[in-house]
Amino acid sequence: MTVPARDVRKISGFRNEVARRTFVAAYERALAAWPVPPMPRDVETRYGTTHVHCCGASSGTPIVLLHAVAVSSPAWFGVVAALGEQHPVYAVDTITDAGRSTQTSPVRDGSDAASWLDDTLAALDLDDAHLIGLSFGGWLALNQARVAPRRLASVTAADPPGAIGRPRGWSMIKMLPDSVLAKAKSERALHRLLRRLNNGEPMQQPLLDLCVAGLRTFRLKQPFPKRMSDTALAAIRTPTLLLFGDASPVNHAAQAARRARRLLPDVECEVVADAGHMLPIENSELFTGRVLGFICDVDGRAS
Repeated sequence: MTVPARDVRKISGFRNEVARRTFVAAYERALAAWPVPPMPRDVETRYGTTHVHCCGASSGTPIVLLHAVAVSSPAWFGVVAALGEQHPVYAVDTITDAGRSTQTSPVRDGSDAASWLDDTLAALDLDDAHLIGLSFGGWLALNQARVAPRRLASVTAADPPGAIGRPRGWSMIKMLPDSVLAKAKSERALHRLLRRLNNGEPMQQPLLDLCVAGLRTFRLKQPFPKRMSDTALAAIRTPTLLLFGDASPVNHAAQAARRARRLLPDVECEVVADAGHMLPIENSELFTGRVLGFICDVDGRAS
């Protein structure tokens, strides 16, 4: 497919072939950390080819995973075993982000993002999926529940930026100098930023290399995670689990939780003590326990 010249600059992609190979090497190292090698699938959507890793049980309601920016689907290696014990699991490479998906058309806004994900779920033949997202993946999950919920059984969003809460102002100010230095290719500054997102702890391998590679090798062109209006949140009928880290700079957790409980009709919301932005990575056991309990409850309502 030939992409019109006017749209090329609106499409995400690797900076060059060397950058792509650098990222793929980090991607494969992270994928090797999965407890069992997943089965890869490529499915076609109107926005390009989406790469998906499939694992887990052969029966049960399916779970679909949406990753944070830059880390791609292999980053779920710490939770896929527990999630997959009684559920088929599909870990998706977001088409606008670094990974093995290949974007061919612009994804301009939340409506386009929902159309892409709906295409992906349809191609996987999933009509009743539990959608789980971390960070930007959490925003995508909430956006799906808002725009195109027909294939969803539930949504779980871990510390979604923008949609419900606002960043902690002082925390973001403290991150600003390192943000500038990181853009100037300072590896130390980038690592400090990642520690702030990971509750002050160094991000462990192979996730660290994967995240750095994703940030350094890829031109990201994707919708900004806009704040959802009160009306939009109140219209979401999909059962929703929200997990906020009380130490995350991305959301003022207590305020976000209050807004969610006030507006969302069918929501469980928890502010996790002593947790930062990357809850599935910081505390995979707590994360999977909360998620599986919620999914069991939703499935019980449907039976």
